[in-house]
Amino acid sequence: MAKKEQPENPFERLKLWKVVGVFALAFAAVQLAVAALDVGFMYLMETINANDNIRVFIGSTISHASMIATIILITAPVIHSVLNKPEIISLYPRTKSWWKDLLVGVGISSVALLIVFLIELAFGWISVTGLALESAASDAWLRAIWVALLFNLTAAVGEEVLFHGLLMQGTIESWDKWGALFISSIIFGGYKIIDIGLNDINWLQFIPLLALPGLMLGWACLRTGNLWLATGLNFAWNIWPSDILNLTGAHSEENLFGLITSVTGPKLFVGTSYGIEVGAAGVLSLIIVGAGIWWWTKKSSLQRN
Repeated sequence: MAKKEQPENPFERLKLWKVVGVFALAFAAVQLAVAALDVGFMYLMETINANDNIRVFIGSTISHASMIATIILITAPVIHSVLNKPEIISLYPRTKSWWKDLLVGVGISSVALLIVFLIELAFGWISVTGLALESAASDAWLRAIWVALLFNLTAAVGEEVLFHGLLMQGTIESWDKWGALFISSIIFGGYKIIDIGLNDINWLQFIPLLALPGLMLGWACLRTGNLWLATGLNFAWNIWPSDILNLTGAHSEENLFGLITSVTGPKLFVGTSYGIEVGAAGVLSLIIVGAGIWWWTKKSSLQRN
């Protein structure tokens, strides 16, 4: 009698520790490369004594485009060799609706954050006291807006490629999609705390809250099978609270070009100096975003069928 075939064990194909280790190495390589490009282009602009417009519209544009290209060039071969996937095609495939997914992602996060802003405004928990560049010249406005767009696009692409293109997809290969979603979200939350350097809170307490955006973005990737929708969600989630609506009330945000606000609402709802993610406002926003992801991906699936 022939022996009954045993089901394939995914851990025999790809070890979980290998995925996390490769992710850590790729993450470190990307951070070093991006920092080197940033310093290099800043030095170049100083050397040629470029004016503000040249620094931003030429220097920053080339710098951030180089950063995005570097992120993909470092990560894509790793994805190909470790996960045996077709590099960039597995991250940002040229589907018929790629641009719709990207723009809808921007729209979903924008609507969710605007709703939270209006709620806080209605309850008197946030007040608008002015505009960040109220007395600035028009070219200063354009420079500030352009820098914010470049910075947040680079951050969105970098996070999505590393955390969901590499880490989550690799963990799916070694485990399953729900375990991958959980692990990538927790690591994403830990990265956010280290990135910001929160010293005034119990960081262990807030890792679950900071992991929720990663959970939302990862779920968007699982629903679409690529990074377009998640990149749009990530981009808008970053630019609206800090650079446009100023939901933290901080007046010293580097890329702030929108509202100057004063936030007096309860921290339980409005969050802290970090952002709304550590308050009920963040949870509410994510619920709205989750509903938007479900609606759009279900609609897209019906259209394909």
